[in-house]
Amino acid sequence: MNFTFLHRPEARKYNYKPQFYVPEEAKPTNEKNFNPDMFGEKLRNSWESKRHQKSNSTNSRRIIIWMVFLVLVLGLIIYKFFI
Repeated sequence: MNFTFLHRPEARKYNYKPQFYVPEEAKPTNEKNFNPDMFGEKLRNSWESKRHQKSNSTNSRRIIIWMVFLVLVLGLIIYKFFI
């Protein structure tokens, strides 16, 4: 009997050929001039706007949580002293 421990089988080799592959159309041409400074500025503005939106939503949530907490505390105080 031939036992092999820790044997790793070879990876399968596929002979896949795309059905609608046209070499001329495969590589898109970029006719616009790429300006890395403008791209970086747009990316930075996008991140800043998302960060500000996120901070505004967390602030409103925090305010709502504090208001609910205060209502519960005031309700407990009123219940203890007046009922």
